Amino acid sequence: MKKKLVCVMLTSLGVCAAHAQSSLTLYGRVAADIDFVNHVATPNGSKNLFRFGSNQYGASFLGLLGKEDLGGGTKVVFNLENMFLAGTGQTIGDAYWNRYAYVGLSNDTYGSLWAGRAMVLSDATEWYLDPFVAQQTSVLNFSRYRGTGQAVNALTYNSPEMHGLSFRVQNGFGNTAGNFKASRTFSASVQYSLGGFTGYGLYDERRDANGNFSGLYSNSREYMAGATYQLQAWKFYAGYQQLVSSGSDTVVDSTNTVGATRASQEWVGVSYQFNPALQLQAAWYHTNVNHGGGTANLAALGATYNLSKRTFIYVVVASMFNGANAAFPVETQDSPPEQGHNQQGGYIGIMHMF
Repeated sequence: MKKKLVCVMLTSLGVCAAHAQSSLTLYGRVAADIDFVNHVATPNGSKNLFRFGSNQYGASFLGLLGKEDLGGGTKVVFNLENMFLAGTGQTIGDAYWNRYAYVGLSNDTYGSLWAGRAMVLSDATEWYLDPFVAQQTSVLNFSRYRGTGQAVNALTYNSPEMHGLSFRVQNGFGNTAGNFKASRTFSASVQYSLGGFTGYGLYDERRDANGNFSGLYSNSREYMAGATYQLQAWKFYAGYQQLVSSGSDTVVDSTNTVGATRASQEWVGVSYQFNPALQLQAAWYHTNVNHGGGTANLAALGATYNLSKRTFIYVVVASMFNGANAAFPVETQDSPPEQGHNQQGGYIGIMHMF
């Protein structure tokens, strides 16, 4: 009340005449499903798993998006977003605002600059290039979730669109005295659209606490390129990804038992908008891991059906075909089969957005 009264008094002097207009938006989504996976490796042999699923299509989240208009096309922006599991209500990870927690400036001509926690750039690039929009069965399977995550202590620049071209740059500071590279993340992405064609490119690096690339699926370099093409109701997808770690620093762990230093992935897919409510998806993914890490193929079929503008039902069925030395799961980073064994799975659920 005092602030409003002061502004009214100063308006007569022209001080508050162009005072900023502010907005605050509460948004989010909630997803839940029933999930089945067979041939899950256990200490007692291969077993089937039938369960409640909370984030197979995508995690539930709750967010706050704020803007303050400073005039001249410039705004102050902030975003706070929490990701959680609908089945348990638990927040994912240690941070409460685990997806976004940034404040920054946005300008219609020069783009936007965010300061704070934000999703890594590869998260968006994979989402655009994948007909399964980086679900639990998707392009993420063969990167073992490497393509998603958050950049902390980060500065993120998002360019405006310039004749179909836009780009983003992100640097996450490690905040370690005497070692600028320690725990640092850096990435850059580019996007170009012309008619029904859109091309994408990305470079991403994540370093360990010593500043090295020691984990093929965690602390490594990532290269990605691909394109989509919209042809009436059809949309076609193709992409390539390569993960590279340092040969001398690579650590053997449960996701990389042979100390592999390179993993490549290629995929093609298609979606078809059958009618305004029903969309069908199909994709084939392939990976090859060096040093005897093996090869694998993933085939997926899916559909979404809109019950309203904000609610849809989804269904996905998939099969993972592992080579002799591979043990990739049919759902990302979860319930893998025994080495060299195939695996099938599927889920059906509902998502509401608000």
